[in-house]
Amino acid sequence: FEDVDFPAALAHEPTRHFLRETGLPEDGFLFQLDTDVPLPTLAEYYEDERPDVFTPDQLPRDADHLIRLGHLIEDNSLIVDGATGAILDWSEPDATLYALNTDVSTLAFTLWLLHRERTIDESLSHELTEEAYDQLATTMTQTLSKVDPTGTAPGSEWHYWTEMFQDEAGGVL
Repeated sequence: FEDVDFPAALAHEPTRHFLRETGLPEDGFLFQLDTDVPLPTLAEYYEDERPDVFTPDQLPRDADHLIRLGHLIEDNSLIVDGATGAILDWSEPDATLYALNTDVSTLAFTLWLLHRERTIDESLSHELTEEAYDQLATTMTQTLSKVDPTGTAPGSEWHYWTEMFQDEAGGVL
């Protein structure tokens, strides 16, 4: 990303620095970044791209400080809180924000884990048993929870990445 891509609402300097200097994959497994236009706030995204889906009063109260990085699967958006740098999942069906990652660096690590899983799966797809799939999902979930406990802390009822790692039936693992 370049500075011109960032809305004024992205005030969290470590996030700006990471996105500018390191970035994220543009077309990752389970998500896609919106790189064709400057990053919109969640409020701008719904005003400009999907005005028939949500009205401003149906969005989270801080929608003008939440920046949409792109979309996740199943009507979910990848969001960064412009003030704190926290990475969130905006679920359209639930009209709810969920904690996803502590920051963009742990998001990048999660994406790397997913990429590694896909590589293992592709190279050993005929040799992995159901038990091996379960162990791989457990190992990845445990690794992620040690590096980034966001969403797996007590009181968290749901976590996107954990669900994805364990969704063998959905074809993720």
